[in-house]
Amino acid sequence: MSEPALKVTRSDVLLRGLRCACPNCGGRGLLASWFRLAPACRHCGMDLARSHGFYSGTTSIGYVAAILVILLPLCFLVVHDVVSARAAVLIGMFGSAAFIVGIYPVMLCWMVAACHLALPGDLPANGGSGRSGEH
Repeated sequence: MSEPALKVTRSDVLLRGLRCACPNCGGRGLLASWFRLAPACRHCGMDLARSHGFYSGTTSIGYVAAILVILLPLCFLVVHDVVSARAAVLIGMFGSAAFIVGIYPVMLCWMVAACHLALPGDLPANGGSGRSGEH
């Protein structure tokens, strides 16, 4: 059975997610603070709340990103005697923490997009309720 025509397509959701915009209306401003999403989109009112811990995957993604972007290049620099092991450990610790904190808001927005990329029919613009827990 084919999926019904969607007003907001998966490609729309993906592009909006890359811009940290609402997957439903494309409006900006999904964050209540650096570490929290707003309860709802301030433009269309779509509910952004999910079950407790739903967005905790952002921390794991941040760890993997820090390994790829900070730690692996540092290991390469240590092996080639560009940076001392002591300097690499200090840069790795503080650099990874700063990197994860720095990209956390983007990761939150991407988690919202990923959820609706998988379930575009849940978007209010596509006839879904946009409410948490009704998947």
